Amino acid sequence: MKNIEAREPPSKAQAETYWKSLWGEGAQHNERAEWLRREQKRKVSHMDWMPIQITEITSYLFKAHNSKSPGNDQIQNYWLKVFPATHKHITKNFNEIIEEPEKAPDWLTTGITHLIPKSEENKEVRNYRTITCLTTMYKTLTGIIAKRISTHL
Repeated sequence: MKNIEAREPPSKAQAETYWKSLWGEGAQHNERAEWLRREQKRKVSHMDWMPIQITEITSYLFKAHNSKSPGNDQIQNYWLKVFPATHKHITKNFNEIIEEPEKAPDWLTTGITHLIPKSEENKEVRNYRTITCLTTMYKTLTGIIAKRISTHL
């Protein structure tokens, strides 16, 4: 990957205005799209929810890269791996969040977004791509859920 320097990056206000114009307004979607009809016909069996187990936390972390970019929590996977005593508490909290999502702390789903220039022409916001670093805890929880879904299909 080529490292491109942002010589005259857009201001924060310009970036916010640009992204709000793309994501801030509702959109009308094609409710008759072919893929929707296919999905509605597809038979998907019901998946009963079982509480997350400590072994799932350990298994996810075993495969996770040690120094993956953390989000606001600033916790890298390495630390969760070398302190397995935390897995019991993480499991308990994940299960509480699943049972009562409204009680999930705001920091869990808050990320740090970086604008990465796509080319040397980087005065305009549209010439940037975004990368959002989400919290390690969020990535762990969603990773466990994603694995359950993929093994269920």
